[in-house]
Amino acid sequence: MPKPTLPFLHRHRTRHGKLAFYVKLSSRQRGRGIRIKGLYRSEEFMAAYHAAVRGTVAPAPLIGKDGKGSVGWLINLYRHSRDWGELLSAGTRKQRGPILKQVEVAAGDLPISAITRAKIEQGISNRSSNQGRHFKNTMAALFKWAVEHELYDKNPTNGIKVNRGDGEGHLAWPIELIEQFEQHWPLGSKERLMFDVFLYIGLRRGDAARLGKQHIRNGIVHLMTEKSGGTMPIYVPVHPALAASINACPSSGLAVIAKDDGTHYTKEGLGNAFREAVTAAGIPVSKKGSDEKGYSAHGLRKASATIAAESGATESELNATFGWSGYQMAQLYTKKADRKKLAARAMAKWTRPSSDEVVGQSELVHLHLEKERA
Repeated sequence: MPKPTLPFLHRHRTRHGKLAFYVKLSSRQRGRGIRIKGLYRSEEFMAAYHAAVRGTVAPAPLIGKDGKGSVGWLINLYRHSRDWGELLSAGTRKQRGPILKQVEVAAGDLPISAITRAKIEQGISNRSSNQGRHFKNTMAALFKWAVEHELYDKNPTNGIKVNRGDGEGHLAWPIELIEQFEQHWPLGSKERLMFDVFLYIGLRRGDAARLGKQHIRNGIVHLMTEKSGGTMPIYVPVHPALAASINACPSSGLAVIAKDDGTHYTKEGLGNAFREAVTAAGIPVSKKGSDEKGYSAHGLRKASATIAAESGATESELNATFGWSGYQMAQLYTKKADRKKLAARAMAKWTRPSSDEVVGQSELVHLHLEKERA
């Protein structure tokens, strides 16, 4: 049986399709009335409703003895949800976990309503560009989940835009630095093998760390990507240069890039080892706390995608190779490649005219300039 309608309470559907509630005591009252915030019929909602009907000030949102309704309570529920444990990759959880812990320490005992848009904006401003973006994404995911599960009625991050710096992210390796690394680390070295896996397969660091001989069949690398939670496959033919590198640096175990005991590197361990190899080759790396960018393993993935696009790979081919979904990332590379080709064609057609061919036009330009000066 449906609950009885509350007296004086009116529903209004916003232009975004969401329901808003107002208390209007009289038809002579202007406007829609007093807006009632909170989840419909929640404690916060009912307290605000009764206050509006009585004409008094609504009390502060209540938090139960068990912490129900607090920021800490919400974060704890989210951490035990399927959205957190199954739908996010291990890397994303590792990145967002400390951010949620910071919020929990700073505001865990406050009501959820204390996390306003202004507080989110302040949290972004207090962090560096990348940290601010990760903070915003973390809070957006938390409140999106809360709204979907009817634990809260709005997402305070909606409409907030974050600065992505120069928009380029990791630097793509130019050809001259690729050659410099290859000259420093010859075939047969583990450092060269790391480099070739990143360049010729275009793997992310976590996928490169777990790449094993079992993932290579009939000259094809077939791997389910870590970032997708094991749902997105890649299929990459083994390039002859990569095959030579693997054969020159064999491992005793299944790992393609193996530690001295033949086992796999961890994601972090491989990153640290490759960083040391880049530094030893005289190539700058990104330093923590510095705004100056250097070159990384992910930058080789970008170089690989750039080379593929400029070699004529289609968007579908790039998606299959690099494990992207949709076409946003693939279009980014193909558009850049197309612009370079179009610019080259334009310069091939570029012919400087003689003065006799443009004399009439030049006189008109001169007359216009004289008129402007007058």
